[in-house]
Amino acid sequence: MAQPPRIVTNFAIDLSRILSDYLTNPELEDKRIPLKDRVAIKIMLTLNKQNYRRKLLFRYYSQKPADLLSEYYLPDGSIKKLHTESIHYTQDVLSKRLTIVSKHKSLPTNLHLLLLMFFRYSEDQKWLRTRIKRKTNKPCINDLYFKKIANVLKRQCHQLKNMGMVSKTYREKYGIFHFISGNNSAELVEEISLFDVIEVVPTPLVKSLTESPAWYIPLLERILVSLNENYALLRSCGLSPHQWQGELSIGKLRALKQLKKKVDSYLMTGEEKDNYSAYQQAFITMANGKTKTAGFEDFTEFSQSDVGRALLKIDSISFDDENTNLTDTYPDNENNSAEMETALKQLLIDHANSFTTVTAYFFEQVLILQRPIYSEDGVFNDPEFSKAIKADDTYANLEGEKLADKLIRITQRIIKKHIDVEDAKVWLVD
Repeated sequence: MAQPPRIVTNFAIDLSRILSDYLTNPELEDKRIPLKDRVAIKIMLTLNKQNYRRKLLFRYYSQKPADLLSEYYLPDGSIKKLHTESIHYTQDVLSKRLTIVSKHKSLPTNLHLLLLMFFRYSEDQKWLRTRIKRKTNKPCINDLYFKKIANVLKRQCHQLKNMGMVSKTYREKYGIFHFISGNNSAELVEEISLFDVIEVVPTPLVKSLTESPAWYIPLLERILVSLNENYALLRSCGLSPHQWQGELSIGKLRALKQLKKKVDSYLMTGEEKDNYSAYQQAFITMANGKTKTAGFEDFTEFSQSDVGRALLKIDSISFDDENTNLTDTYPDNENNSAEMETALKQLLIDHANSFTTVTAYFFEQVLILQRPIYSEDGVFNDPEFSKAIKADDTYANLEGEKLADKLIRITQRIIKKHIDVEDAKVWLVD
């Protein structure tokens, strides 16, 4: 398996801590709220951090950050402003059921394995020898302790309305999944979700899970990579995952991503000046007479499709929108723009030694003059800036989103270092 993106690893670590805390202490926070709902809220609050908002969640660069915040009522009655994508990601991505894949034959999914391991970490030793196995005989309940879990599992099976063809095939060929403990067995849902796991786990789990959650971080990484695949592909194409969820297959999205890369390269080099002409040229370049380009016969068919029309509206590469600049990543400034501009100009003068040729140009043009990063009059199209980038080993091998992300991170570090903490809140997201 390829190494997962660093942001997925970071989230797996945070998620492991959240699960460990709540599953070893099921009364954490307001126990009148179902445990899985408390965990979901904690996950939303975690995803609301800037690191995840910038690197994991879909970014609406054409909107101001303030327009992307929703008021969310916490169980204690307080109101928290959450980034809408942190809510969507928790509800739409993390709540998905993992499907059985053919290459793994009849084996359970990684979420089934997570469920199994959590049962074995229960303080109740009755669950120590829990197993999952496909069987053709009927489930049976012989002990009272098993009945409550069996009822939850039965309800989860009823909630699964439709399952994938691979799941159906293996179910018919090898039998249903049985959740087995001692002389008891219950049907286990064929395609399970993370919140199904949280709902059924016999809490509390042993405290050692909180002290050392690292053992299951690799398993969580694999789960997150699977759950995130569709979302990440939509994000890379510049399509809102919330709006396009379930509309396009993984194969279709991968093909669109390759098409988008070709378009991005034309826009980045200035070979094509607008989105429309860049897609037209991409179809001409990628046509080979044998296979369709991203599933379309030609540019005309693409431009008349729903996804084609959506992509043609994106006026620059997927990282940014035509009218976006770096200041759009910060909260609204209550001071007037002239005061902000003066303060930033003074920072550039007072701390010139903190800047290189590249970062000084980027800081001045994007943050002070508020020029867009891409589009026809974007900073990345300035010949002198391109020359400076190529001459600087820090950036010479970067392009597109990676280049912009690195420049933004370095610019933010400079601001954090030289602006008073209170003043920095005007421009920096905590």
